[in-house]
Parts: sequence; C-alpha cells; structure tokens
Amino acid sequence: MAGASVIIVGGGIIGLSTAFEMAQLENHAGITVLERHRVGSGTTSKATGGIRTQFSSETNVRLALLSRERFAHWQGIYGGNPRFVRIGYLFVTARERQAALLRTGAWEQQRWGVEVSLLTPPELARTVPGMTTEDLLLGTFTESDGIADPGAATSALESACRSAGVALHEDAEVQSVRLDTDGAATGVTLKDGTTLSADRVVVACGPWTAPLLATIGWSVPIHPHHRQVYRTGPLPTWPPTIPLTVDLDTGLYCHSDGGAVVFGGGDRDTSPSFDDRARPSDVAHLGDALMRRWPLLGEAPITHTWAGLREMTPDDHGVVGELPDHPGLFVAAGFSGHGFMQAPAVGLVMAALATGSPSPVDASALHPGRFCRSEDGRETAEQYVF
Repeated sequence: MAGASVIIVGGGIIGLSTAFEMAQLENHAGITVLERHRVGSGTTSKATGGIRTQFSSETNVRLALLSRERFAHWQGIYGGNPRFVRIGYLFVTARERQAALLRTGAWEQQRWGVEVSLLTPPELARTVPGMTTEDLLLGTFTESDGIADPGAATSALESACRSAGVALHEDAEVQSVRLDTDGAATGVTLKDGTTLSADRVVVACGPWTAPLLATIGWSVPIHPHHRQVYRTGPLPTWPPTIPLTVDLDTGLYCHSDGGAVVFGGGDRDTSPSFDDRARPSDVAHLGDALMRRWPLLGEAPITHTWAGLREMTPDDHGVVGELPDHPGLFVAAGFSGHGFMQAPAVGLVMAALATGSPSPVDASALHPGRFCRSEDGRETAEQYVF
C-alpha cells in the first residue's frame, strides 16, 4: 500500500463523500480511504435515512439544504439511486414552551430558505391519520424532506469513488496519526504497524474519531451512544405514506415503510458506550409514550430490530475543520445523528477546506477549535474538559 496525497480515515458516507469531492478538485490523484472493516459497515449502515432541513442553527440548515439538493439529483452527480423519497418531515409537540420554540425556529428557517409550514391540531390529524392529536399544540412540516436508503447511497458513492480513482482499502484499521516535529500531519500508522505517508489526513471515522485523536494528545468531545430502531410487520390499518414524524416531547419517531412502520427514538440520554448490539427487550421502555401517540402500533408485531452508534457532541453539531496547531490534519465527525443527511454537503465543505478552495457553506461554526479555548478566548491545544 503506497503513500498518498490525502488519507481519509473512515469509509462511511462522510469519508466517501469527502473522497469523491476531493478527487474532483485534485484531478483524481492520490486520494486514499482507509476503512477498519468493510466500506459502509459502520454507523452509516445503521442509519434510518431521514433527510430533513429543520434545524435550529443556520449552519446546519445550509448543510441540510445543499445535501437535500444533491440527494434529489444524486444519479447525475454520483450515479446509482439512493432511493430518496419526499415523504415530508414533521415535528409535533404538546408543550407550550416547545411550541414557542418551534414557531421561532420556523421563522428563522424560512429566512434561511426552508419551506416549513406550521400545522394546527386539525391539520396534523389530516397529515398523519391514526396519530393522537387532541393534546398537540403545534407541528412544523417540511414537505420536500423525506428519507433515503443509507445502503444504496453508500454503495453508489463507493462506486463513484472507485471510478474517480480513489483507492479504497478495507480491513485497514488506523492506530495513530503521524505528525512531524512542528505538529503537522505526515500520515498514519496502521494497527499492523504499516506506516503510510500523506501531506493531509482527514479523520472521518465517526464514534472512533475521539480515540484516534487521543493518540496525538487531542481530546475532542465526540462520544458514542447506543441507538436502536424497530420495524413492524405488515400493518394494514396504517396509512401507506406518512411523513417521518417526531414527537419532540418524548423523542420518539416513526414513518411508513411500505406496508410496515419503522420507529425508534427516546434514547438520546443513554450513557456513552461502544456497545452497538441490538437489545430487542428495550422496546418495552418506549411503551406507554409510543402507544399514546400512535395507538395503531399496538397492533403491530415487531419483525426487525437493529442497533448502532450515534456519535454526539455537547452542542449537537458536527466537528468540521483543521485541528488547531496541526496543519494538514482535518476532522469530519460528531454529527450527532445528522451525518447521513448532511454527508453530501460535508464532503463538499471538507474537500474545499483541505484544498484551499471556496466552500459552498460557511462551516466555521463547526470548527474543532470551539472545544479548546483558553480563558481569554484564544484557541489552544489543551484538552477540552466538560
């Protein structure tokens, strides 16, 4: 395995998107992706595929709008079909304070270009038949959002990367990042002891980003949390197509999946852990809250349960940019459950940052330096403590 101009650590959708876009900017030369197992087998493979543009920060909205546009025109950009379907995305609440936040958020999102609508309880009942709406105060709905297939999208990006000349290496677990005496990135060392040289390294390995950066004394607050998803068997009484609907008061969500239903949520507050095993018995914890909002789910047998990891940051925003004091070392991780839906835009941003090209989105708010500042506000290389 020869050295490279750019090494990207992580073969999930963020790493592949970054590799593809860098190949376009660097004339298809010297881009290498290293994946510890199989390409796309990490957190990307466990994603539920939601694509939404409703976010509370302008940066996330801009990334989401650009990504949604690329999902909509995927075949012409990457080839293949990510199976993007605009079923809509809906947030609902029965709490006054949350309703006020939704109203304010919708106003901001509209200013940023999101076509979001405020729905009253009668409108919610028509939008999601079978959902209990009597206690609800408000919903916010984006009709052009929807869902895509993470497996299909990743497979298409893998093929696009190979066609663009990107070298993809599987079973290549990176043990540490290599630096010169001035702290600049010079490559990586693999678990088997192999050293690879590069003038830039992009760390995009999701929940495993923090342990890898710790090898150079950098502590970034990206922590893995167990997340679990359920799929029911056929449910004839369920509407064939409803938006991906999130109950903000409980964190539970669901959406139609053919004649079945996919649901989950309510697990953001789990303790940090790399345990990604499915625990079917955990569905009991959703219990009353799930049945109260969607009574029809009480009739449905659960046929599939799968679990994965959601890498979280303290502010629920990704970490995107070059590490302070480490020229040539970039990070794209910590997307807090939004990685799949933001991946196309993040790839464009990362490629721009790593090549010095104009970025399509100002991602300065996601810079890793926000987690390592001294008391006077200057960036330092000290460990972040929280």
